[in-house]
Amino acid sequence: MKINLLLLSTVSLLLTACSIKNIQKENDTNTTNTQETNLTTTTHLRHNTEEAPIISSSDAPTPNTMLAPTIETNQEVEGGLTGEFANNPLLSYFIERMHTEHGFDYDYLYKLFSDAHNSDYVDIPCDTNSDSSKNCNVTLKPKGKWDRYKGMFIYERNINRGVAFWNEHEQTLNRAYKEYGVLPEYIIGILGIETAYGVNFGKKRVIDVLTTKAMLGDRREAFYTDQLEKFLLMARQSNLDAATLMGSSAGAMGYGQFIPSSYLTFAVDFNGDGVTDLWNAEDAIGSVANYFSQNGWNRNISQVAVRAKYKGNRFKRLKTGYKTKYSQYKLRKKYGIKARKKLHYKGPVSLIKLPKHGYDELWFGTHNFRVITTYNHSTFYGMAVVVLGNKVKNRRYGK
Repeated sequence: MKINLLLLSTVSLLLTACSIKNIQKENDTNTTNTQETNLTTTTHLRHNTEEAPIISSSDAPTPNTMLAPTIETNQEVEGGLTGEFANNPLLSYFIERMHTEHGFDYDYLYKLFSDAHNSDYVDIPCDTNSDSSKNCNVTLKPKGKWDRYKGMFIYERNINRGVAFWNEHEQTLNRAYKEYGVLPEYIIGILGIETAYGVNFGKKRVIDVLTTKAMLGDRREAFYTDQLEKFLLMARQSNLDAATLMGSSAGAMGYGQFIPSSYLTFAVDFNGDGVTDLWNAEDAIGSVANYFSQNGWNRNISQVAVRAKYKGNRFKRLKTGYKTKYSQYKLRKKYGIKARKKLHYKGPVSLIKLPKHGYDELWFGTHNFRVITTYNHSTFYGMAVVVLGNKVKNRRYGK
């Protein structure tokens, strides 16, 4: 009898729990439907909710990405976001922000980003021979690190290109020196290393690169989101077509390979035609000179780097690199390191080591050498600019 009563009580409790759960489920469903209806009637991020569903606040990006603005708009948006980034919530928030903060037209943004492609999957032609599997064949000769690096930029054809570019734009280079104090050979060095004087502006669409890096989880997505914003502002400001501009795999553009933030900060309309266009050689020359000037270039220091001498073939006694600063007096008196020719610059020098196949070259870098490395934070890069620029200068003047 006790067993039967226990069984009846258990069944009764189960039936009651099921009944309560069903009532709760119906209430939750009604609440959800009401919330979705409210979202649909107050939000106009997209026109077609089937292709790109509306995103609730719980789907917002993580803190290290762009935060979604809380915005209500009564404007009816035509079209919508399609293509490879159609369902990307970060891009949806970005589009809304570009419209509300900068006045970009929805249709323009939807068209631009619907045609964007994941740049990680864009085929880049091989510049060397390829094997049967279409992999690029690259042969590395047994050279030192500096020899290999230098060989990518400093070669006969590029030196001759530099001479031709200097001849064609001599007046512009001289005007840049007059206005900013930057010697022509260092502008020549930058342009030769960055794009081989306009031969290689880059093989990827900038909109593809920046959208991919900003919206698909790159470790620097916050940086690239900012660059994407500035790229759109830059293109509108300069009346350039954002859909067609080509650049590097990092989104750098023009003769000097400026990223969008540098474009907005340092680029100048040096030819006075009303458009700041870094695919124009004159604007590029003036913009590189302006960049150096704003980053501390001293027009009174003509020597940028001077070869130094030391005892031995390999140098390991002191830390080297563009970040180092040493007293010339201390280097000479304590370590026996001194310039091979007279160095008029009296300030602290960076100690630069260039590892070659059989020995290390040692150089002194002056203040202006450190300014060059703000363009690209690399000792090798700074020295490549110096060496290429001077080789072009010597070739042009027959030295």
